[in-house]
Amino acid sequence: MADDDMRPRPAPAPSGSGHGGRPQDAHRGMGALWAGTFRVVGRRWRDLAVAATLGAASWLVAFVSAYVGVNELFDGQFWAKLDALFSGEIETTAEIDAWLASFEFTFTPQAAGLLLVALVASFVSILQSAASAQIARQELAGIDAGASTAVSIALGRLPAPLLVNVVLTVVQAAVFLIGIGLAAVADPLGAVWDLLTFLVSIVVLPLLAIFWVMVYVEPGLPSLRRWNRLLGRNKLATWGRVMLFDVVRMVFAGIVFLVAVVSPLSFAYSLAIVTVLVWPATVGIVTVTHVIMYEDLASGMGSGDDSARSGQG
Repeated sequence: MADDDMRPRPAPAPSGSGHGGRPQDAHRGMGALWAGTFRVVGRRWRDLAVAATLGAASWLVAFVSAYVGVNELFDGQFWAKLDALFSGEIETTAEIDAWLASFEFTFTPQAAGLLLVALVASFVSILQSAASAQIARQELAGIDAGASTAVSIALGRLPAPLLVNVVLTVVQAAVFLIGIGLAAVADPLGAVWDLLTFLVSIVVLPLLAIFWVMVYVEPGLPSLRRWNRLLGRNKLATWGRVMLFDVVRMVFAGIVFLVAVVSPLSFAYSLAIVTVLVWPATVGIVTVTHVIMYEDLASGMGSGDDSARSGQG
């Protein structure tokens, strides 16, 4: 099915308007957002499960590669040492100091190769989000094209999210290296840089959720100008909604991890459960939420532009 046939139905224009006829709040209420999210998930859970399986497979490759690679860097003792820490064998300050001193780092090409595989696999896992976005878009448009169509479209557009992911990773690495450089010059400079980085990240990263949806569903690479225009006067409302859903899923993942850690399972197995099973499930749900928010913003921007044109006429 052609991608142009998957445009969402026009949504009712939100009440209230700002300058130029632009709605002050294009988002639906929080209760309606939760209800809309789980309505889409309930109707399309099979298709979302297919996408989640792709994500879980990618994360499984990433986890196994990282597990072996990190262990290789520390003479095969890294995960065993973590198990010793979480089992309660190490309690006193002296024992903790001895535990830290026991780590011996040894770089090997095999470890580097495995960590590179883990990085690439984690990048490829973005296919799940891209496919989930297409599935949510199908449902909002009243189209039942199925998971195969959604995955096919997501694969066709995969270079765009991969490119964005690489760019963001490079930016994050550059920010990290700048922080190290400033800290080497003077500790206060490094601390100030870290604080500024944290504050900017807290503000910007949640808003990037909408940009990611644009990358998934719009042709080509979306511009930052269009992203800013789409958010308009709804930045705070968007930020709050994204943060709430992220906090809920992180708390859920954290609880599962803690329960697994205090069980007889090892630290590595506990981490694997969260990484390979829990996280892909939450990714699908949250992606549906982000798509609904994107459609609300797009509908609000369209209705605002129509109102402005009517006023000028």
